[in-house]
Amino acid sequence: MWKQVVLVLLGVAALVFTLPVHEANGTPFASPAFEQLWIQHQRAQLDLWGEIPLAWRIEPYADSPGGRRLVQYFDRGRMELTTLASVNRTSVTQGRLAWELTTGNIAIGSDLFIRRPPPDLPIDGGSTDPRVPTYATLAALVSEPAPDRTVTSQAIDSWITADGSREHATPPAPVRSSRYIATTRHNLPDVTVSLFDRSPLGPNAWIEVFGYPISEPFWAYYRRGETALPSLIQVFERRILVYTPSLPADQRFTLVNTGRHYYRWRYGADPSRLWPDPLPGTPVSIQVPPHFRAGLFLEGVRDPVDLALAPDGNLLVLTSNGTVLLVTAEDASGRASRLTTFASGLVVPRGIATAGPWVYVTDDQGLVRLRDDDGDGIADRTQRLPLAFRPLPGPAGAPVTDARGQVYLAGLAKDGSSAPYLYLITEGHSVPLGPAPTSLVRLFTWGELLFALVQTEEGRVHVVRLDFGSRTVVAEPFLDFPAGFIPGGGLAYTTQLWADPIPGTLFFWGTRETAGTLLRAVPGSDGQGAPTSPFAQGFRYPVAMTVGLDGTLYVADAGTGQLIKIVPTRRQAQ
Repeated sequence: MWKQVVLVLLGVAALVFTLPVHEANGTPFASPAFEQLWIQHQRAQLDLWGEIPLAWRIEPYADSPGGRRLVQYFDRGRMELTTLASVNRTSVTQGRLAWELTTGNIAIGSDLFIRRPPPDLPIDGGSTDPRVPTYATLAALVSEPAPDRTVTSQAIDSWITADGSREHATPPAPVRSSRYIATTRHNLPDVTVSLFDRSPLGPNAWIEVFGYPISEPFWAYYRRGETALPSLIQVFERRILVYTPSLPADQRFTLVNTGRHYYRWRYGADPSRLWPDPLPGTPVSIQVPPHFRAGLFLEGVRDPVDLALAPDGNLLVLTSNGTVLLVTAEDASGRASRLTTFASGLVVPRGIATAGPWVYVTDDQGLVRLRDDDGDGIADRTQRLPLAFRPLPGPAGAPVTDARGQVYLAGLAKDGSSAPYLYLITEGHSVPLGPAPTSLVRLFTWGELLFALVQTEEGRVHVVRLDFGSRTVVAEPFLDFPAGFIPGGGLAYTTQLWADPIPGTLFFWGTRETAGTLLRAVPGSDGQGAPTSPFAQGFRYPVAMTVGLDGTLYVADAGTGQLIKIVPTRRQAQ
């Protein structure tokens, strides 16, 4: 067992290595791979990124392990450290920000989006000018494929204004369509084809750098400095290319600051602001260690049962009346300010977990999975999965997911068997793994490892690690709790953003002498569970925990009907 735990710790260390390591006259690069791509692109004819890196974040992405990935913003784009769970291979990809800005689709997975109106922001980033098109203006253009115009010798003469008005007028330069891109059914002008063909990165590098064109080239005014000049503009998937023929030859091409504009549109903040910067909400009398702050996030939650992060990174709250709430916004203090009812009608729910684009909930009727397809915070699809078993009652029947997105569940076979079994949910069906531990309290995962809190014959609860054999499950002792502590569940903290908690810290919630408390433990490199120590006190009856994308700890207190935030403040060394 210890070898596998050590491998997990080494994996955590490898992930930490991807965090900011090098200064570039400002914000550090978030990954050596990002810096490598940035250096490579310095050979390009255009400044593809801007002078310095801007904000880096952990963003939700359903197709990545754990449903999240590391990204970094630049003036003119976004780099993404993308690991597809299906192939377990990491690569640097470039965000399709121009497509997202002009279509209003924020990608949180390969086929999962949050939809919002494209921003009514001039594409040059200046104040409103009736001559300069906005991203909202371009939304109509990117939905219109065009015929092949390379067979004509007519110069491009289509003009666009900020309100979307179109007219044909004399262009400032005789630019003609030169290459037709059948993939997206748009034409490239001759000046752009010439630029791409002489690129030092290679004649086909433009596809990786720009993506395919998603609009026709058109004339409009674009401000270069303080002066608005007639320019030929074309929207590609990743970037927007601007050609201003009146400028000197080496200054005619430029790129729109889509990275900076996208960040403001998505997060309502400037990308130069430090992240993460979590706020705790209203102060509460919860005792936490130094370098942490506790606050009230949400109150009036009747009988919370479980917590999880939705595929979009927002907090899901499962309640005993069968309702799933989704927190979609916070106020200036960090308190929840907007909620939606994600789903309802569940019968005696046990727990909630997410895997990829799906939210899984167990209840008296089995296992249901839910999916929000349009990003409005309400599940659009509800699927009852066919199971040959019933989930165990209470938290023991709560689903859990590992870093690969696999869903585990404990239940009783419907054939009348009294022995609980562990099941893997895959492709909408259940696969039996072997007998579950008797007197199971709750399951939890750490990376790809599965753990269980189990009650002994003497009434004590300890943690075991579950190994799967051929139709067998072996429970290996891992960690014991101090006398008097009655745990309700546990989680592994794997966020690599803060100096405290360190990745690999285990948290457990429960009661001690009728008071709610949280314990933590940091397993050693020998793979043995370390002694637990108090972490937070002052709760009444904590029943669930989860971790936000920014490393915030969320705690559901059923005794008060409150959700408490505990935010770290001691930053990871850069």
